[in-house]
Amino acid sequence: MPFVTVGRENSAATRIYYEDHGSGSPVVLVHGYALNGHSWEKQEAALLAAGHRVITYDRRGFGASSRPSIGYDFDTLAADLHVLLSRLDLREVVLAGFAMGTGEVTRYLAVHGRERVKAAVLVAPLLPFLLKTDDNSQGIDRSVFDGIMVRISADRPAAMKDFMDRSYNIDLLGGSRVSDQAWQNSFYVAISASARAALGCVTACLEDFRGDLARIDVPVLVIHGDQDRVLPYEATSRRLPALLKNARSTIIAGGPHAIIWTHADEVNQALLDFIGRPGRAGTQNSGPENRPPSGSQNGQAG
Repeated sequence: MPFVTVGRENSAATRIYYEDHGSGSPVVLVHGYALNGHSWEKQEAALLAAGHRVITYDRRGFGASSRPSIGYDFDTLAADLHVLLSRLDLREVVLAGFAMGTGEVTRYLAVHGRERVKAAVLVAPLLPFLLKTDDNSQGIDRSVFDGIMVRISADRPAAMKDFMDRSYNIDLLGGSRVSDQAWQNSFYVAISASARAALGCVTACLEDFRGDLARIDVPVLVIHGDQDRVLPYEATSRRLPALLKNARSTIIAGGPHAIIWTHADEVNQALLDFIGRPGRAGTQNSGPENRPPSGSQNGQAG
């Protein structure tokens, strides 16, 4: 199993597990909260079929990576990503993040710039700033996040069950867009994560990325489902075109938070189109209804 060492805690090395498949232009996929690199399996298959080299990895505290008690902040997580890109000497990368992974992508570009990255993809992003404050009225009330952390501390498996139900909009899409087995697989991955990481990453998701976004000068694709109950479109992606220099948006009608699984065909088409023509800006509605996005700002970090 391939690993890169990104640090130490006491007597143990902190190692990041990664997979590196295919050849051609590289695409690096950064997973969401309570997931691992295998959550991108439908995108990996499409990218490999299109002739790309695909690198996935498990964030510290998740999957097969080390489970330290420290480092669950975006400065450290972006530094972990930098070690991976540097160790593999990747160039001209398309860097794609899902949900929490969009924080790593954004912080990485703000700190390390475009030397290794030619374009970025933000799927169901947590950006620009989730927390409602005096200068961020479109954010989400702190009480929502406080409640999440209380539930995780009291009964982490139950909290993860609730998170997965919200991610898949299981009441609407269960049995059609997501099978019981797919849901169960995601749940088992979630409860296998480090308890420390499960809490620490919720706190990290309250970071303000508005300053980071202003530093990004590569083309960016934003993909979001208009029925996302975890990271609502209105509080996140709808605000990004005004904060990015070169952004393209794809809105997936009926898409929940977990669109990389439930609406993989639409996500894959948008991703492949963007990789082929990363410089073209604009907004596109995807899905049979092509309805304008709508949603509540009552959500939870993803």
